[in-house]
Amino acid sequence: MMSLPGSCPAGAVALQPDETHSSSIRRQPPGSTSPRGAYKFEQDTLGSRRRMLRRALALIMALLLTAAVAACAPERESPDPAAQALAKGLAANDVSTVAFADATGAQVQEQLAALTKEMDPWQPDVTVTDVEEVESNLFRATLSYDWQVPDSEQSWSYTTTADLHYADDRWQVRWTPQVVEPSLTEGERLVLATAEPQRGQILDADGEAIVKNRSVKIVGIDKNGLDESAAEDSARELAALVDVDAADYAKKVAAYGPEAFVDAITLREGAFKKLDQGKLEDIDGFLAVDDEIPLAPSRTFAGPVLGSVREATAEDIEKSEGKVVAGETVGASGLQSAFNKELSGTPGVTVSAVSEPAEEGAEAPTRQLFHQDAADGKDLKTTLVPDLQSAAEDILADTKSPSSIVALRPSTGAVLAAANGPDSEGYNTAFLGQYAPGSTFKIATALGLLRNGMTPDSAVTCDPELVVDGRTFENADSYPAAFTGKITLTEAIAHSCNTAFISEHQKLSQDQLADAAGALGIGMTANPGIEAFMGTVPREDSEGTAHAASMIGQSRVQTSPLSLATLMAAVVKGGSVVPTLVDGHDPKAELPDVPKLTEKEAEQLRTMMRSAVVDGYLANLADLPGKPAIGKTGTAEYGSENPPQTHSWVIAGHGDLAIAVFVEDGKLGAETAGPLAEAFLEAAAG
Repeated sequence: MMSLPGSCPAGAVALQPDETHSSSIRRQPPGSTSPRGAYKFEQDTLGSRRRMLRRALALIMALLLTAAVAACAPERESPDPAAQALAKGLAANDVSTVAFADATGAQVQEQLAALTKEMDPWQPDVTVTDVEEVESNLFRATLSYDWQVPDSEQSWSYTTTADLHYADDRWQVRWTPQVVEPSLTEGERLVLATAEPQRGQILDADGEAIVKNRSVKIVGIDKNGLDESAAEDSARELAALVDVDAADYAKKVAAYGPEAFVDAITLREGAFKKLDQGKLEDIDGFLAVDDEIPLAPSRTFAGPVLGSVREATAEDIEKSEGKVVAGETVGASGLQSAFNKELSGTPGVTVSAVSEPAEEGAEAPTRQLFHQDAADGKDLKTTLVPDLQSAAEDILADTKSPSSIVALRPSTGAVLAAANGPDSEGYNTAFLGQYAPGSTFKIATALGLLRNGMTPDSAVTCDPELVVDGRTFENADSYPAAFTGKITLTEAIAHSCNTAFISEHQKLSQDQLADAAGALGIGMTANPGIEAFMGTVPREDSEGTAHAASMIGQSRVQTSPLSLATLMAAVVKGGSVVPTLVDGHDPKAELPDVPKLTEKEAEQLRTMMRSAVVDGYLANLADLPGKPAIGKTGTAEYGSENPPQTHSWVIAGHGDLAIAVFVEDGKLGAETAGPLAEAFLEAAAG
């Protein structure tokens, strides 16, 4: 009976060639006759046949026994898992758990680390593409390497091979440097060098550079030659001169090595020259390093909008998934961050095989294995007009509260200026501020009333006060008594009668109010180039005092200076306007799903807003050169103080220009924001 492969039958034996178990000789029957020698001949023939049969049987049994013995041996495993484990370890730069011939995993790991440590932060993708048999107990794995070039679609790709030898009941890798790179020899290591590309410039509306490389001084302490006590003293002295936190800077200096240069602050050339140079020179270890970094024309110029750059942090590098390397400049905020990929370009990359020099002081032998030139970043063209931006910032310079001026071109939606006052403290009030718009929102309310059948000449009631569900609403203390009682809708806009609009709250629903605001751009979603808040009118505030207050831009109605400038631009244009800050950029705007503003409606709104200039609180805009100016003031109460604090607003249009002026903590809109609007429109008019 034949055994199955891999089994050993009990008592199995092999027949030997000389063993005979039976006789098959034929004899003559009694009484028969035959020729002489016939019997002997037959005996000889039969004997020969028996011997041949015995030999054949012996050979067959020997073959069967050999097969049985082979089947008894344990089955050899596939080399594929060992090849995959090697590839996985190489990709992770950790082969300590891989089985190697003639070395431990720890020993090979030490060699691999030394060979690739200067490739950081690069890590390759390594895959097994083939495993083929070379000879008995020896297979060869083909490994495909792919090193992705940071922030690029290019990669350094090649294949290597690794031999796997079967011994001690397992597959073992025969380690050589060629497993990592096919041309490497003993003693060579891989070295990565990067060349940072020229960062793209941010351009103004005319294509001139706004942000470009400008000279700076990196001011700090060189610890070389200073003991820790002296270094701390110097750090505190320097901190006092350059106005940085002394304790924090001293701690930073202490954390660095004994020969490190530790920066305290980076200053523009002009700011550095204003420092007391004599006192700086008296500080032990003081050092000012010349450098160039991308900067706007002035320290404040559109800062929150344009943004800033910094050397890549560990967090930047980790988040980039290999696209950013140490030492690279990255955008930290504003447009620099939002368009970092376009502005950055692609670093140049060189990978070399480097050997130890033959003698001390000699140049290390180097072979170039891979090279990719740096690709400079692309310039970013904005819609900003530097003269208008600078004018807006100069006008806000003395405002002692967070403030903003935003200017749009209604015909295109281009943001011409987006200025934030110094008390905004770097926050982008212009785009991100969320404030009650106050009486500027009466333009949206007026549109809702027009859609309900009113005209600019329709009569409304302006009482000194009005009570809704127990809450008393009043007009401003300075409201002219001559325009109380029955007045026209136009007069209610011109003199900003709160009670006239609130008295219509039962005729104009919150949904209708929100629809009218949406037709003017409030509540759209859009990205002009950086994050922006475009306003909100909560539809759920449909009853009582919440709805009544919404009619005059209070309650939970919220806008930003940008969103109110957009509202103003829609009135000037006679249709929807989507603001954009970057030339050619798609804001991906989603306009509210509401009836669109018609030219007839816009003309009626312009008529009423012109009355605010000719007859109302914006008389200071009446004599501007060129086309007639239109506008609306706004004062919005906020906070819990008594009397409440107030936001001051003005929105205005003049030719193909729409603006919003905002001061967080001001007086009446006409009193605080009005002069700022006048100054800006005069500057724009030239």
